[in-house]
Amino acid sequence: MLKHLHIQNIILVENATLSFSSGLHILTGETGSGKSAIMHGLSLAIGERADTSIIRRGCEKGVVEAIFEIDNEHISSLLAEGGIDHEPGQELLIRREITSTGKSRVFINNQLAQLTFLRKIGVYLVQTVGQHANQRLLSLDYHREVLDLYGELQDLLRSFQLSYDQEQRIRQELEQLTQQEAQRLREIDRCQRELEELEEAQLKEGEDEELFADYTLLFNAEEMSSKVKEVNQVLSGERQPLLPLLHRQRQTLEDLVRFDPSLQDTAQAFQNALLEMQEIAHTLRQYQGRLHADPERLHEIDARLTLINRLKRKYGATIEDILHYQSETQLKLQRLENADSEIEKLQQQLQESEERTHQLAQTLTQQRHTFAAQLEQALTIQLHSLNMSKAEFYVQVTPQKRTREGQDRIEFYLCPNIGEHRISLKEGASGGEISRVLLALHTLLAGKEQIATLIFDEVDANIGGKTATIIGDKLREISQQHQVICITHFPQVASQADHHLQISKEEKEGRTLTLVQELGACARERELARMAGRKETLSYK
Repeated sequence: MLKHLHIQNIILVENATLSFSSGLHILTGETGSGKSAIMHGLSLAIGERADTSIIRRGCEKGVVEAIFEIDNEHISSLLAEGGIDHEPGQELLIRREITSTGKSRVFINNQLAQLTFLRKIGVYLVQTVGQHANQRLLSLDYHREVLDLYGELQDLLRSFQLSYDQEQRIRQELEQLTQQEAQRLREIDRCQRELEELEEAQLKEGEDEELFADYTLLFNAEEMSSKVKEVNQVLSGERQPLLPLLHRQRQTLEDLVRFDPSLQDTAQAFQNALLEMQEIAHTLRQYQGRLHADPERLHEIDARLTLINRLKRKYGATIEDILHYQSETQLKLQRLENADSEIEKLQQQLQESEERTHQLAQTLTQQRHTFAAQLEQALTIQLHSLNMSKAEFYVQVTPQKRTREGQDRIEFYLCPNIGEHRISLKEGASGGEISRVLLALHTLLAGKEQIATLIFDEVDANIGGKTATIIGDKLREISQQHQVICITHFPQVASQADHHLQISKEEKEGRTLTLVQELGACARERELARMAGRKETLSYK
């Protein structure tokens, strides 16, 4: 519910702060005193579009701040979805700034927000009832919502909607499978051809690297054999071989050691080097024996590498990628080949879902008919008590194509007087009649609506004093379940207030200002007397 409202530089309001609590709040004042500025301020706080003309003359910016105490899971969910920080039990702070240049800024809990987001939240914070704010009653969707709320059918409706959504999802999946049958067959054929190609190739991880190494050796075998032979000829060939010469020099070094032992390390190093050279010569002779040209094997490797490269271009950059694609294609083929059984499964699920949805829709229709009759009777009684003694209220429930809201078209009708045709509320009812219907509805729905704060903006306009007394009683009744804020010119309504706020204006330095004050007992009696056109008694002077 609304806790505080601060308005700055809006119409005639220079600076005003209003505090609210539970119960019935009445706003009164002379015509033109600035009550509309209070309503403008509150409407801005819940997302109404701003017009620069409402900014107080001579000011650059108008500001409205509202603090709400919320206990509504839907609002909490919206705040979470919008990324607005909000802890359970924390008050909700809304700030709206409108500049003379036409720019508007919205802050929710001190975080910048979009105006559209504020409107989403606003519809769950405050609901306005009045001759100029009754477009909801002209909507058939609202008629349906009212009937479901009156009959407390929300749980049944949610069950139907869950079943309806499931049915639509299954139907969509089934249609996709059956309508894409030709494409499915083409996909099966493609997967089969690709898998045949890949299975025939029998690829192995790392195979391409091994083949490339073998190919390099075979392709260069003749050149490598020639070079190895050349090294071998130098080391141990028939003409001037190096190793026998080195053997002789080793012996010479050993002779020198006998004369000078300091050459022992040098002689040993020479001996080690000679042994290494002998090992090299042995290894190269063996290697040369293995080197031989094999054109047939070279052709096989070349063909294999060509195949692998072609498969890489089609299925993946590496053999690992190709094998992964092969595995995925096998799974896809299984799903495609099992589509027939999937279709049968979905058809069975759809039949079960259709039966469940139909049963819930029938139950919802039956309940709506039952509560439509009860709402007709209850609202007619309420209208009679609102000095519309000849009025009759009707709720028409007719079949329509099933949607997520059910299979019923619900429309409210009113017959204001005996002998007249009943008229649809969305087409022919007057503003005064709609206001009274709304007041009657809110009386019946008190405690069932999730919106904590209801504003009645001159809902008692164009009525007599006797009816005003009844309206005051009904507002009092509604305020037992909701926070109610009401603007009225009738003392019979104002006398029911738990909190009475007086709106007045005064001139200061050539400017007109709107003032707001909560009235105590004595001041309230004087205000009621003024509203009734009575002179104040001496006890109130």
